[in-house]
Amino acid sequence: MRSYRSPSAPMWGWIGIAAGVLIAVLGTLVEGFPVAFVPITLGAAIALIAVACFLRPKVEVDDHSVIVHNITQVVEVPFARLADVETQWGLELVTDDGKKVGAFAAPDPNRRDRRKAPHEHKSADLVAMVRGGESAWLEGPHRAQDEQAWADAPSRVRHWDFVGVALLASAAVLIIAGIALV
Repeated sequence: MRSYRSPSAPMWGWIGIAAGVLIAVLGTLVEGFPVAFVPITLGAAIALIAVACFLRPKVEVDDHSVIVHNITQVVEVPFARLADVETQWGLELVTDDGKKVGAFAAPDPNRRDRRKAPHEHKSADLVAMVRGGESAWLEGPHRAQDEQAWADAPSRVRHWDFVGVALLASAAVLIIAGIALV
């Protein structure tokens, strides 16, 4: 299984965690522990949001499909139903019935620069990874089984990522608690 995450995502995730910890520690030092509940909750919420938004989203390619891990959902698109890969603003997988699956982990802000060749864009490595997995699937032993199994199935399988939902819900509860106690 190969995995892709925006190259800058881990950096922003750790910066967010560090900012949250810094807010909590400085708030505790300045206000003292009993009164520092607001900066502690705000710092923890920022750290949780950073983990959910930057450290967890990714795109994986296995022998049968492309799996997109977004903030609160995981979507699997089997190669048997993959029609196209688009990268206008970020990675979008297009299924054979026209449905699109966007990947939060693979934004491509430089795509707006039409003067660049497609292989010069940030998403070129990701597209090569997806197309490489698809080529291996087309030439591999699983193709006939997968095509038969997915013929009458939905073109994509979507389910909740409960860890991402829990991270964001916890951050929301912390923010509400911090505001309520001001």
